[in-house]
Amino acid sequence: MLSRRSVSIGLLSMPFVAKAAQAHADDISDAEQPFFQLSYPAVEALDNPQPFGYSEPTEEQKEHVREILAGTPSGPKPIDIMQSFVDRFFKTDPDAISQWPEPAAWNPLVVEFFRATTTHATNDMIAWCAASANWCIERAGLNGSRSAGSQSFLSKKFARTKSPQRGDLAVFTCYKKGTQESLGLGHVTFFKEKISDNLIRCVGGNQSADGRSSIISEKAFITSDRIVHRHVGKKYVPCTMRLNSFIRIG
Repeated sequence: MLSRRSVSIGLLSMPFVAKAAQAHADDISDAEQPFFQLSYPAVEALDNPQPFGYSEPTEEQKEHVREILAGTPSGPKPIDIMQSFVDRFFKTDPDAISQWPEPAAWNPLVVEFFRATTTHATNDMIAWCAASANWCIERAGLNGSRSAGSQSFLSKKFARTKSPQRGDLAVFTCYKKGTQESLGLGHVTFFKEKISDNLIRCVGGNQSADGRSSIISEKAFITSDRIVHRHVGKKYVPCTMRLNSFIRIG
């Protein structure tokens, strides 16, 4: 089984004037927390016709997700759809929008997100930031990447911008230390606003927040380079993660 743990989402201290520091104290603290992710099965397990080592959710849990989806808006922008999950459930029912660690059952909501991609997921123990972004994009009537890979949004079919607006995507990329070669790994999330020169607020799935390792959340991200550890093949290696591009959606 592959494991991706202790992915540091930012370990830098940031200078702020006293007033700004007080206003964004929660954002800064959150951005500096390590990004702990759950264990994931081997890639070849994704197309397994049965959940890979995790129990089937109950009918009550599946019905709860159907109710969640039925009550999810279709816009006006993809970010508004993602934000609706945070507004409705982050405080009152965080389990509903989280990845469930073993030995719990897989979360039907996470699996549902993969319907907006070409990846067939039978459990929730898989990175799902791109799947949730694609689901929100398609629900808003727009075209996504149809891929479960965060770096798929760097395709030439999407326009890049240096002046991000609310609702654009922020794509982070991991680079090999030394050569700075892209590892094809990273994170994608919806840009909400700029907080400071190297801090942005984003809304997305598969993000650590409030003591949970993988949840739909609104949080701050450091845009400057930081060292993280990711699985490349079967090795857990250090790499540089940085903000690659802002992508205009719609």
